[in-house]
Amino acid sequence: MLELDDGQKLVEELWATAVSKVELRDSVKKSFFAVHGAGPLYYDNRRIYHRYYMRGKAVLKRAKSTHGTYTKDVSRQGIGFLSPVPLLPKERVKLRTAAAELSLEVTRCRRIDPGCFECGAKFAL
Repeated sequence: MLELDDGQKLVEELWATAVSKVELRDSVKKSFFAVHGAGPLYYDNRRIYHRYYMRGKAVLKRAKSTHGTYTKDVSRQGIGFLSPVPLLPKERVKLRTAAAELSLEVTRCRRIDPGCFECGAKFAL
């Protein structure tokens, strides 16, 4: 079985060869990576499962191209991530993290900055 360090090295190698990489402003980058653990609970939360921060590099595989992304948060049902390219709802993609390669179906995507789109996806079979 691969150690987590091997998965991290694989992600770093794939990140280096990616066609495009997500661009975070320096002011946002520091605060983005500062949070960890369970996400906050809100009174009017309609989510089925609680979210946990999972900040790190990942590689998005879309058709025959790869893109460098950052994971945002994860739950039992799906994952949030930042993408350098816009994705369409219902689009099937793969996301390689240090722990595993995930098959996903995109549920939402919105532009935050040029070269940075906030995406949500549910786990697919």
